[in-house]
Amino acid sequence: MNRSNAAVLMFSVAVTTLAQPSQAQVPAGEAAGPAPVEAFYCNLKEGKTSKDVMKVAEQFSKWADTNDPSASAWILTPQFGLGAQLPHMVWLGSNPSGSDFGKGLDAWRASGGDIAAGFDSVVDCSMGHVLASSIPISVPDGPPGDGVVMFTQCDIDDDSDWTKAVAAHKTFAGEMRKMGSKGSNWLFFPMLGGGEVEYDYLSVSTFKGWADFGAAYDIYVTGGGWQKAMQTYKDVVECSERTPTVWDVKLVRQGER
Repeated sequence: MNRSNAAVLMFSVAVTTLAQPSQAQVPAGEAAGPAPVEAFYCNLKEGKTSKDVMKVAEQFSKWADTNDPSASAWILTPQFGLGAQLPHMVWLGSNPSGSDFGKGLDAWRASGGDIAAGFDSVVDCSMGHVLASSIPISVPDGPPGDGVVMFTQCDIDDDSDWTKAVAAHKTFAGEMRKMGSKGSNWLFFPMLGGGEVEYDYLSVSTFKGWADFGAAYDIYVTGGGWQKAMQTYKDVVECSERTPTVWDVKLVRQGER
């Protein structure tokens, strides 16, 4: 698909990226490092609803208060995407570090059995369980709560590298903010369980609601955003070959930092 044509149809989001997981590091001057993010891809069992899921999610939140206090969790449900390719929901969980994640998983295996059984009674999560590394790029509002999230698949150009991609995404994130976008941006790059992926990383953009998402859409499509993207990403990264998916987000628990 032609870059400029794709840009008019759907706007891409700005985050930093790494060419390969082995190159993961934090750019100079930034305190935040990569954080593990796990995703369970789940379908509701027959006769069950999102309310049933939330009842078990509340039990998890109470369990984590004592057993995994740094854990954050969100439930994502699809709004824009091809239904046959999407699960009913994604459970997204994160800890500030790999060490925290490992301790939480040990605690879950030791004492989370009853809650795990509760989840198993309402959802089938056999579609997949993957782990990615997340790096915050433009997050003036802090960790995301309820709202909207968009995932865009991106590839680094053959003659580019991850350092150029970092610079390009940071530049574009700043330009979108200058033009009034209220989105926050992260990088997710695959680490474990995903098989052979068809992209180098995921651009992730969150909004507090659909009004903010729609305003950013206008900025990108008619406010000069896509032109800035084309200028900034040219010969560095490609994020418009596949259209993004967009999801509603429900915060289950915000972990201690």
